[in-house]
Amino acid sequence: MLTVSLTAPLEASVIAAAHRAGMTVEDCLAAVCTDALSLEIDRARLDSYLAGTPAVSNEKAQAWLVDLVAGNRTECPR
Repeated sequence: MLTVSLTAPLEASVIAAAHRAGMTVEDCLAAVCTDALSLEIDRARLDSYLAGTPAVSNEKAQAWLVDLVAGNRTECPR
């Protein structure tokens, strides 16, 4: 469990976002953190690729893109 201090405007924004999504504040923050961490993992993979790590196959990339278009968001393939 974590305890996080938010500024008043940020706290109000989180509460409003949770309300709009029909979620608890805790669930909303968990979803936001999950998305942010997924993006960070993707950025790290891009940095690794740009540094010379071999790329994924076209087949894996194509399957991932098809899933993404279908609304199934997952981490980019390795």
